[in-house]
Amino acid sequence: MRIQSISGRQNFNVSLRDNLIKNKEGFTIIESIVALFIFSVIVLTFYSLFSAGTGQIIETKKRMGAVLVANERMEIVRSLDFDQIGISGSGYIDGDIPATDQVTVDRKTFYIFSSVAYVDDPYDGIEGEDPDDDSPADYKRVTIKTAWVNDENTKEAVTLVSDFAPPGVEESTNGGTLVVKVMDKDSVGIQEFDVHIENDDLNIDEDLVTDSNGGISLPGAPTDGNDYEISVSKNNYFSIETLPSYPITSFLPVYAHASVTEGVRNIYSIITDLVSNLTLSTVDKFGSPVQNIAYNLKGGIRKGDTIDDPPDNPTAPIFYYDENLDSGSGAENEITGISYGDYTFSHTDSGGNYEFVRMNPANATVSNRAMFYVEPGSSTEESAVFADKNIDSLLVTVLENVDSDPIAGASVRLYNLSLPEPYDVTLTADEFGMVYFPVTLPELTAGSYDLTVQADGYIEINDTVIIDNYTKKEIKMDLS
Repeated sequence: MRIQSISGRQNFNVSLRDNLIKNKEGFTIIESIVALFIFSVIVLTFYSLFSAGTGQIIETKKRMGAVLVANERMEIVRSLDFDQIGISGSGYIDGDIPATDQVTVDRKTFYIFSSVAYVDDPYDGIEGEDPDDDSPADYKRVTIKTAWVNDENTKEAVTLVSDFAPPGVEESTNGGTLVVKVMDKDSVGIQEFDVHIENDDLNIDEDLVTDSNGGISLPGAPTDGNDYEISVSKNNYFSIETLPSYPITSFLPVYAHASVTEGVRNIYSIITDLVSNLTLSTVDKFGSPVQNIAYNLKGGIRKGDTIDDPPDNPTAPIFYYDENLDSGSGAENEITGISYGDYTFSHTDSGGNYEFVRMNPANATVSNRAMFYVEPGSSTEESAVFADKNIDSLLVTVLENVDSDPIAGASVRLYNLSLPEPYDVTLTADEFGMVYFPVTLPELTAGSYDLTVQADGYIEINDTVIIDNYTKKEIKMDLS
């Protein structure tokens, strides 16, 4: 009994030890994984916070340095006489302020961009409006932009603006006033639009921002003919810049360089709007993708007109967007950053296996099945619809007999009741007077079919058509 007790105790101890070892080994592995995960999360979080904090500190230090430099430069401007407040060598407002400069503070270089412009304050009237102001140069506005990168258009900068009034009555200026108005397609002014005005002959280089009415004013601009280059831009809006007049430009531009006439308020209006994106797919009449379609797409805001002799005889519009494209293996193109307006699709491979039928949706208001409209600020989806030339099918176009206008809503019945599977389908013509048979696959059976076409106010047409591959039929109707 004692020996058995010792043996049982030994077996129990061995079993207990084995279980402890197993439990200890399993718990250690899980604990290690959990600890490693927690440690990784803590390290990554700390690193992200440290990096973000360090970047913010560096950015704040740069901004504080830029503010210091801009303030010092503005204090220098305040110490100048009124007649000295201008840009060195400028043909607009000449003075002692350098247009560009750079200084180093604590081993960091800052770039200074300065501009000076006259302001026509509405308090005493606006030139050419009611009440009128016969001396529009009320005071000078100085803009000091200090950046920590050498780019005048950068956002990594601080800007200070200060106005300086003449010591006595407002001074009279020579030249005229150049007014630029930036408006949307509904002729509503767009505020905070960047306007750049440049005239190399007069050494003028001005950057201004439109007011709440979408306008900027440049009183006292020197007189010059068609040499003021203007460009307007704003985030998410379509940018426009003026072009030289014909014949320097090979066409007649809509927005030619501006002129300034002595003693006149020269108003220059530019129409633009939010940019849009377009997804254009190429499909057949059953909605299936059609690959590798070559085409041209043009439209949007008009850039100008082609010229002929004499040069004031415009012959064809020129658009900002005019590109040759291919729908590729995906049967689709993504086109971004385009302007609003009408666009025209042109299939450039008419000898292929497909014939262009229409855009869907199309701009029916202009009765052009190849044209569609893109709204400003939109994401537009368009399909170019094609007919397969290699299947038995029929495209019927219903037109007025006198002027060939399409008859939308006409009823078109196609039938052949003698076929093994009799065919009898009636469709309604679309806005271009077109119907396509069949509506779905399979294709039609080749052979002779009867047609009945009806439309309110027109004499009914009964005709026959022989279908062999892709077939087209034009029906002209007379008024009843």
